[in-house]
Amino acid sequence: MNDMPADRHSLLLIVSGPAGSGKTTLCDRLLAEFAPRLRRVVTATSRAPRPGEIDGVDYFFLSDEDFVARVKAGAFYEHARVHSARYGVLRCAVLEDLAASRDLLLNIDVQGAATFRGAALVDPRMAGRLASVFIMPRSIDQIRERLQKRGSDDTAEINRRLETAKVEMGVWKSYDYTIESGSREEDYEAIRSIYLAETLRSVRRG
Repeated sequence: MNDMPADRHSLLLIVSGPAGSGKTTLCDRLLAEFAPRLRRVVTATSRAPRPGEIDGVDYFFLSDEDFVARVKAGAFYEHARVHSARYGVLRCAVLEDLAASRDLLLNIDVQGAATFRGAALVDPRMAGRLASVFIMPRSIDQIRERLQKRGSDDTAEINRRLETAKVEMGVWKSYDYTIESGSREEDYEAIRSIYLAETLRSVRRG
């Protein structure tokens, strides 16, 4: 099932959705089923590795100075500072795998997704390779319920995430596909079907 035509152009599948939408779980399942053809985009960070993390597998670990130098050199598709560390997606991390006929999966926020859509319009190496999916919760109450069940955030953080979710849910029309979130199994079958359909699109044939 995981074998694809050898003459097929590879795919970059972008997945976005508010916190609590279940996008990370969906991505993990997709990667587990379709490896090694489908791989996660390895992002870069300026934070130190945590115990057990491997450079080039979990993240590309860069010093803060190296990260900033690469930003100035235009080496990133997108980047941001999160708390005390920097995070970003290196161009080489995407283009090298696409050139090697590997499909890539990127779980990213709506701003990052917009950056990649813009890059696909002007970079011929990305042309015809991008597909985007938005995981749309049925309501803000559904997100609230899921975040509360996690038990990892206090009330103030949950409220902050809900306000962010309202903004993110307003851009769903920018995506190629929108999955209205139901059960975990329904959501997975939907994103799995999207991935398989995208691998068969004529535009991806060499």
